[in-house]
Amino acid sequence: MKLIPKPKHGTIEWLEGRQKDENGKAILGGSDAPALMNDSPHKSRGDLYHEKVTTPVVGGFNMAFHRGNVLEAPLVTEAERILKIALHTPDVMYRSGRWNINSDAVDNEQSPTVQIECKTTTRYTIGSSDDLPIEWRWQGWSQMAVLNVPVFFSVLDARQNLVVVELERNEHAIDALLSEAEMFCSAIDEGTGVDDFINDFTAEQIASLVRAEPTSVELPAEMMQVLQALAEAKRIKKEAEEAEKIARDEIARHLMSNEIGLINGVQVVSWKQQAGKKSLDLVALRSEYPEVVAQFERDGFPYRVMRISNRKKETK
Repeated sequence: MKLIPKPKHGTIEWLEGRQKDENGKAILGGSDAPALMNDSPHKSRGDLYHEKVTTPVVGGFNMAFHRGNVLEAPLVTEAERILKIALHTPDVMYRSGRWNINSDAVDNEQSPTVQIECKTTTRYTIGSSDDLPIEWRWQGWSQMAVLNVPVFFSVLDARQNLVVVELERNEHAIDALLSEAEMFCSAIDEGTGVDDFINDFTAEQIASLVRAEPTSVELPAEMMQVLQALAEAKRIKKEAEEAEKIARDEIARHLMSNEIGLINGVQVVSWKQQAGKKSLDLVALRSEYPEVVAQFERDGFPYRVMRISNRKKETK
């Protein structure tokens, strides 16, 4: 296990350090483990691959992440109280093989004997280790794979209870993580992931990963049903949008200057004035300060437009 200096959380350096090691090889963080094992409610394997091969971008404000960061210190304090040991957040990351672990708290930065993972959740009620959701378990097992120490979860759960529970060690899960990580990251290193994980990608991800060529391919016959389903979905969407506009227009004509609409004295709709959002006049800015704009422009992901042909293939 290597100790790697940890960049400031959320910076571009921190994001880049979650993609590749110092030798340019693909690596994974503990929070990637659920997606790797197809057990994340938020991220697919296709999302994970796409994230690892595209240029990272510093995201905007996220309340869930902000809440977790704010509450991390008191959750570490609660773990100290329950476990009766001194804990602190290390200034290093722990690297072993394909895994790069950021720890919320350990007892000893250089040679940890315990690892703390802090969680806040409005979804789960945690009473014991049996209640730990599978996506948290995969993260904890990835930490065990690198640190080889007991992992405790310090949690503020959906009932607003503070709970500290130990994750049961699972050698089979740890072995599966290690082998799956090597296969997944090797595919990234070798550039074969698009073929290996094709069923995990969305159309938008394929468009950004695969360059379009002016060629054609024979589709399997069963794709005709998929094409028909897409055409029907587009039709339903268009009809729904038109129905929504008609309904909104009719309601607006009755509300006029009123913000609240009542039926039998009970509020059924509101139409309140909102402050206009500030926007950046890029045309004027680019005209006045083209060099400044050029410094901050970046290429977006390639995109392709999918259209269903209306021409029917002639048969003889």
